[in-house]
Amino acid sequence: MDITLINPPEKLRVWAGIPKAHAHGVYCFPPLGLMYIQAAIEKRSHYKAEIVDPVVDDLDYPDFEKMLKRYPLDLVGISTYTHSLPDVQMTMNLVRKINPNATIVLGGPHCAMFPEYAIQLDTADAIITGDGEDAFLEMVKRFDAGNRDFSGIAGVWWKSDGQVIKNTERVSTKNLSAYPWPDRRRSRYKDYYLPGTKQPMVTTAITSRGCPHSCPFCLTYKKQYRIRDIEDILDEMEDCVSLGITETHFIDDLFTPNSQWVLKFCDAIERRGLKFSWGYKTTIAGTTREQIRRCRETGCTKIHFGVESANNEGLDSWGKHCDTDDVHRVFKWCREEGVRSVAYIMLAGPHEHTLEDAVKNIDEMIKLDAEYAVFAVFSPYPGTDSFADGAKMGLYPADCWDRMMKDPLCGVEVPVCWEEHLNKAEILELLKIAHRKFYMRPRFVARQILNLETGAEFKRLTKAAMSLAKLELLKANSRTAPV
Repeated sequence: MDITLINPPEKLRVWAGIPKAHAHGVYCFPPLGLMYIQAAIEKRSHYKAEIVDPVVDDLDYPDFEKMLKRYPLDLVGISTYTHSLPDVQMTMNLVRKINPNATIVLGGPHCAMFPEYAIQLDTADAIITGDGEDAFLEMVKRFDAGNRDFSGIAGVWWKSDGQVIKNTERVSTKNLSAYPWPDRRRSRYKDYYLPGTKQPMVTTAITSRGCPHSCPFCLTYKKQYRIRDIEDILDEMEDCVSLGITETHFIDDLFTPNSQWVLKFCDAIERRGLKFSWGYKTTIAGTTREQIRRCRETGCTKIHFGVESANNEGLDSWGKHCDTDDVHRVFKWCREEGVRSVAYIMLAGPHEHTLEDAVKNIDEMIKLDAEYAVFAVFSPYPGTDSFADGAKMGLYPADCWDRMMKDPLCGVEVPVCWEEHLNKAEILELLKIAHRKFYMRPRFVARQILNLETGAEFKRLTKAAMSLAKLELLKANSRTAPV
């Protein structure tokens, strides 16, 4: 029996924070969640699971439908994110059109955070409410035996004659290394790409699941923070290198649980003599100069910092547990240690009352002299403290996301920016100002030219330049704008 795993298209996604036109063509990440499910099935049983990823080819729905017809659609798993629900619903509709008897199982962050809404989605037969590796494999075995009754499979909610059956919660394993890591040979690993990378072939990987922090703006599954064994992570990296993938970006919500763990990670790379470029995401709080130095000595070329604001009022509002002196110190360490730094900045948050206030924050951020910056419009995500605050203020209906989660194609508008002080046109202009001020500086342009090393890097920089041009052409309320 074959299983089909689908990464839905990105045609109807709610583009919050970064405009679709600006992001399109700059990055295309591998669907790691599905790749983990595929590995669990194929390395623990005799079954085969094929991944369908229309995103890598930017397929529209007619071409996506043609693609789906080439795959068995008896048992189908679909990756589900809250902001991608319209595409998830369209994907389920196509699957049901091609095979009315298909069994459709949803999994991913949305099912973990909003299971009550996920199971209500039209045409969904079942959802997995946590880690999917063990639960989905149990479903596969039962389905292959001709049984579509999923009673007793922990972590699965399913429908029987129109009734929702909620099985017991599955206890998440603390030992993430018990899960097989993705087999990139079973994916189109050469076709995925990331911004700001130098090597011809790059990939993403995770070392942990969950996040120990509770930032008021973040929509992250916080049920349990767990981390993989270091040797298991490096086994995966050695496998990547054997495929010619010589650069990896760790996309954990938090790569650095503490500095000592990072130092142990670096020591393990050194002991193995493993040569690859890598980067990660982390916070300012807890970052040490020794950590940055050891990372650079063992191949780290880039560190992404969730700064969010360059002034103390913003840092306090976002609960970052640091001040501007800490931020400047860490970015100075990166420059001195020879590691490229990336600053993530949120624009138009509740603490920025005027356009002038917001522009001052951008000017202060530029003083950090980061190698790159990722500017995103603050968006009140469902289920967060920020969303609840905005609803109480009357900025948007309190039930707007609820209605969209129940019926993703109903057309209800959900908030993608914070309009307490600035209107949509001002917020879009702010996003443009931020990119002009940072990326059109002679210092930035000269640095990119002088540090250019590979043809692949030139190609990625060209795509990034094109995305800046697209951003300038956006207008507020356009279909491709976030505001």
